[in-house]
Amino acid sequence: MRKYSWRRRGIGLALAAVVAVLLFTPLGDRPLSTLLPVGPVAPVDFTRLQPKGSPNRYLVCPPDYCSATPDAFSPVFDMPPGLLRQEWEAMLSTRPRVELLAESADGLQFDYVQRTARFRFPDIVTVRFLPVAPAQSTLAIYSRSVYGRSDLGANRTRVDVWLGALQQQLPRAEGG
Repeated sequence: MRKYSWRRRGIGLALAAVVAVLLFTPLGDRPLSTLLPVGPVAPVDFTRLQPKGSPNRYLVCPPDYCSATPDAFSPVFDMPPGLLRQEWEAMLSTRPRVELLAESADGLQFDYVQRTARFRFPDIVTVRFLPVAPAQSTLAIYSRSVYGRSDLGANRTRVDVWLGALQQQLPRAEGG
C-alpha cells in the first residue's frame, strides 16, 4: 500500500513538473501554441466588417471608414501611409510574442497574431494603413480573440498600448 502511494505521488509530481514547464518556461511555448492553433484567418474588409457580438474584440477606425461602429476613432499622423507602416513595424518589433501572419497585395494591410504570456492563447490583429492627405495617414485596427467569449479587456488594452507606443515614438501625431 505504501509503495503505491509513493508511485502515485511520483506520477503527480511528474505531471505537476510538466505543467510547470509548459506554463512558466519558454519550452512551453511550442506545445501550448500547437494545442491552441490560430487556424485560417479570413481577410478583413473594414468597409464591410460586421464584428461578432462578443466582447472579446476591439475596433479602431477613422470616422466614416468602417461599416461597423468603431469602439474608438483612429489618430491622424503627419506622414504618408508607407512611412506610418515602417514606424508601426518598428514599434511592433518591441512587443512580445507578435508574429506576422499575412500581408495584403497592396502592402497596406497586415494580419498579426499575439499570444498571451502564460497560456499562449492567440489573438488576431488586423491593421490597415490609410491615406488622409498627401502627407497624412491613419489606420484601422481590428483586434479579436480566437478562443473564448470574454477577453477581460485584453484586445482593447493591446490596441491602446500599441497606439500609445506609436504616438510616443512619433511626437508629430495628432489626436483623432
